[in-house]
Amino acid sequence: MTRLAIVDDHEALREGLERLLAGGALEVVGTAGNAAAALDLVEHARPDVALVDTGLPDGSGVDLTRRLLELRPELRIVLYTGETDAELLYAGLESGACGYALKAGSTRELAAAIERVAAGGTYVDPRLDRVLRSARSAARVPQLSPRERQVMHLMAEGLTADGVGAQLGVSVETVRTHVRNAIRKLQARNRVNAIAIALERGEIALDPRSER
Repeated sequence: MTRLAIVDDHEALREGLERLLAGGALEVVGTAGNAAAALDLVEHARPDVALVDTGLPDGSGVDLTRRLLELRPELRIVLYTGETDAELLYAGLESGACGYALKAGSTRELAAAIERVAAGGTYVDPRLDRVLRSARSAARVPQLSPRERQVMHLMAEGLTADGVGAQLGVSVETVRTHVRNAIRKLQARNRVNAIAIALERGEIALDPRSER
């Protein structure tokens, strides 16, 4: 059972998501309408995953993500947005969030994103690919080896290290070595940050046909 916290400033949306997402593998342990309430909720309810709106009345969801991870580094965060601004998307991924879901998506897609992130994977809605593959990224020289790009691409699609290893027929330690090399080459802080940088630079791209 995945313990989920929902952070959104629209009460009706919070209540609707709570009803629609609760059940099955998800347990909604609380909701919050602003950053201050979200910090208190995460500290006391101890969710596994937080669904965080990017626009809140007392600060951005990106800033809140950083503060939540300082409070609980093990927390998995999915940013939830109706915006498709490239700078916002990059900032969100670089803040340490493990996922980016669009409000235009279905509840089924959102639940799948939350479950994927809870299982240790990452998720970026494939409909954001056109935004992430900006003109500025196309001119950059690739830094990753073909295998490193393959590994990072599969992780961007949501696979865990175990899943990548199984698909490529290599050991989990080999996968982790490729990830460490990619993090070093891209001068990233962690795996999620490396995925964000690789997407921004056009080294990897999301597949809109991938299962969501």
